[in-house]
Amino acid sequence: MAQISQSNKHAFSKPVLDQTVTIHSQNAQYVLQRGRSFVLVVRALYAISVVLRIIGDDDDMDQIEALVSERIGAVAQRLTDEQARLKQLAEGEGGVPVPRYTNPREVRLQLSSPALAQYLRLIVRLDQALMLLDGLWFAGLISNKQRKDATHDLRRLVYGLGRELIDLERRARDSAVRRGQADALLAADADASGASIVTGSLVEVEKDAEGSDSSETDTEAEVASSSDKDDTTKDD
Repeated sequence: MAQISQSNKHAFSKPVLDQTVTIHSQNAQYVLQRGRSFVLVVRALYAISVVLRIIGDDDDMDQIEALVSERIGAVAQRLTDEQARLKQLAEGEGGVPVPRYTNPREVRLQLSSPALAQYLRLIVRLDQALMLLDGLWFAGLISNKQRKDATHDLRRLVYGLGRELIDLERRARDSAVRRGQADALLAADADASGASIVTGSLVEVEKDAEGSDSSETDTEAEVASSSDKDDTTKDD
């Protein structure tokens, strides 16, 4: 008879999808790299899709999931509209150059919920939109200020969505606690904390930056976020 090791005896076998993506632009990397916020989004979406769906109230979770879908869909549409606008500008000039980026980053993820897969696709689409924006800038079709403003707005669109998703998970968590599920939530949190949910160069940069975050910070990203006190490009 096969022996089961003590360390794996009580481990729950969860379905995940492994995916690797390369993010080229600094401002799209920022969404993945901003302190621990992306990890919090990952855990929030897993909790909403799996943990809280099991231990939470069905009606409450139906409302939360509907809001998650609505928020993600709204941002996806905004990105689609902006990409279409930028492509129209490029096509009007017969195309624009595709820039090369000096420090693209690879990130490997265990997608633990469909909502996380959708959120990751938004980050990839953000990166694509920013690459097109930079191409238009190199072609002289947009000014420095237009590029800065559009970059800042697009980045905040996706980063702000992450904050909203975290807030929605907290609402669902508070509801579960009120229903006497605090112990079950603590157990689920312990399981999530022990899981390897994201790896890759972005995460390694974040760890390295804890001691000296200014040395790895891109100057352009600092300028793009200087108008918002809550958003700086320094890693937390």
